[in-house]
Amino acid sequence: MAYCALALAFFAVLIGLAALLSAKGACSSLDSGFRDLRRGVRNLDEELQHQVGVMRRLLARRIAGDLVTSEMVLDGRLWRDLSDSDAQRMLRDEKDLVVVDVRTYHEIESGGKLPGARTIPVDELEERITEIPTSRKVLVYCAAGARSADACEHLSRNGFDDLYNLETGFSGWTGPVEKEPR
Repeated sequence: MAYCALALAFFAVLIGLAALLSAKGACSSLDSGFRDLRRGVRNLDEELQHQVGVMRRLLARRIAGDLVTSEMVLDGRLWRDLSDSDAQRMLRDEKDLVVVDVRTYHEIESGGKLPGARTIPVDELEERITEIPTSRKVLVYCAAGARSADACEHLSRNGFDDLYNLETGFSGWTGPVEKEPR
């Protein structure tokens, strides 16, 4: 009962404020504020729905026997960070692995790339996402690991589940390198 009275009083104050602002010609500012508030609530709802979806996908992976780390759960992310040695092992052992280099063409020309890597610079990822199969394991890397983590986040929001980020990036890579033909 007290909550109802408090809610009614709150709405009465809001109505009074709206009337006062309207009288002063500031109603459009209030409308704009409400639109911004509604937009913010929608954005929060979308993010919450995304995070619930991520948790469901992580739980399903764990139930299926896949490795899900505590960092993945706490960070709300679907990809795993790999060390240089783990990435080398994956590159050697996984026959169906897709490797994606998200560095710029200039970076690749000056230093090479991981063997068999597809070059899709991070700024082209949105329009070229269909070049990466969703049904295969995907190892993503950049120069130091930050852009590839962003790419993994983008890919996970677009239906990719089996994602791996080379956390050291190409700068920490000690395995074989393929030179880009000039």
